[in-house]
Amino acid sequence: MSTPSSPSASEARAAAELDKLALAESDLKGFAVRKLKAVEVLTQHDVRTAEEDCAPLSQAEYGVAMGDPVATAQRRVTFEFDADAIAAAGSEEELDAVFATSHTTVTLASYDSPDQARAVLKALRSGLATCEGGFSSFGVDKVSTDTAPKAGDEAVAFTVTPGQDDALVGPTKDVVFRHGSTIAQFGTEDPSATGPTDDFEFPTALIEAQEAKLG
Repeated sequence: MSTPSSPSASEARAAAELDKLALAESDLKGFAVRKLKAVEVLTQHDVRTAEEDCAPLSQAEYGVAMGDPVATAQRRVTFEFDADAIAAAGSEEELDAVFATSHTTVTLASYDSPDQARAVLKALRSGLATCEGGFSSFGVDKVSTDTAPKAGDEAVAFTVTPGQDDALVGPTKDVVFRHGSTIAQFGTEDPSATGPTDDFEFPTALIEAQEAKLG
């Protein structure tokens, strides 16, 4: 009788194992970590683009695993609110500033082999090269390549900027790195960045913590 191949034979991490490797609050200081609610989970169909080459960018921006993964795990990570700052807030504006904290969707995806994971990063890089002018499906006006962190076997970083000068949302900063046959995606938004030209710092501590768990 034949025996089904195990996840280790295909170099894919099973869903249960991948879930253990996802970030937890014990891995980070000053951050709150939770699993995504069902209504927050998007699919490739939900974020499809009119421009086919730009699809990986849209997927990475919205925390959707790219390509054809064997298993995925997702987390929503935010800065913990400062209770002292909340108590000291003397106005509604100051209180709003305390709660206007960035949030990051972290997606882990495992593939059948490192080659498949490499192909996903290759498609993402191709999209970065051809979609600098944005993509029409979500009103994106600009995609700019950023300096990638030294994480995993290879990494890319980019910023997606909305097109309207009076847009109510700011840019989304994204980092994707590959560790063997696993890809880690990070998409960060900041409520304080309320327009296309606003800027904020990407929480690099998340990348360091996730890489440590995958290592």
